Amino acid sequence: MNRRELEQLEYEEIDPGGPHRGTVVWLHGIGQVPGELAAVAERLRLAEAGVRGVFPRAPVTAPSLLTGLPVPCWFPQSILALDRIDVEGLFAVLPVLTALLSAETERIGAGRTVVAGFSQGATVALSLALRHSEPLAGTALYAPYQPPDLTVLLPGGRPAAANARLPVWIGHGARDWIVPERSGAGLRDLLTDWGHPVTWQRYPGGHEPFGGVRASLPDFLGGVLDIPVPGSSGADPATRAS
Repeated sequence: MNRRELEQLEYEEIDPGGPHRGTVVWLHGIGQVPGELAAVAERLRLAEAGVRGVFPRAPVTAPSLLTGLPVPCWFPQSILALDRIDVEGLFAVLPVLTALLSAETERIGAGRTVVAGFSQGATVALSLALRHSEPLAGTALYAPYQPPDLTVLLPGGRPAAANARLPVWIGHGARDWIVPERSGAGLRDLLTDWGHPVTWQRYPGGHEPFGGVRASLPDFLGGVLDIPVPGSSGADPATRAS
């Protein structure tokens, strides 16, 4: 682990009240702050299940399309051109996130660590997880936009051998006008073709961080971390699709 890289990253934490049984590293979207995903973890009562939450703050700023003011982002990205990703910008932020992920896996083990992300954070989370050298428990993505060519973000054009069968959860809002549902569905199909076990959930809402998520995500986290999670094992008010 590169501790010098890690020192350059701000992040928030939610520690479990009891024994530490797993960790989720959450990556927010453009213009957001870590607290927005911390609220999701709190709503899902993950700390009660022994799941530590880690919420880094994107170290890059770029002008907002709406206000022109600088907003946090993992790399500069226009929501009007999701088919063009700043690959160099994404690569530039991966070392510091890899250092954070490595620090967390040292605490609990890679097999008990999940990487989650929303919107742009989902794209970064997937790249981070698929490149990781140790087998992670899984990755959870909400409203991900599918890179025009995911292979260019991966060494050798494929996931690292350790995560070649990484379990993936994908949720998407049916009324998402920023990242259309077809983007998440396309990523689902690509990862399924690559051999990843993918759980897909279609929600009625729009572009909201893990909006409407109830049982499905706790079920996924409980399964990959092998722990009971509050709110799991129930019918999710979502449309399931294969």
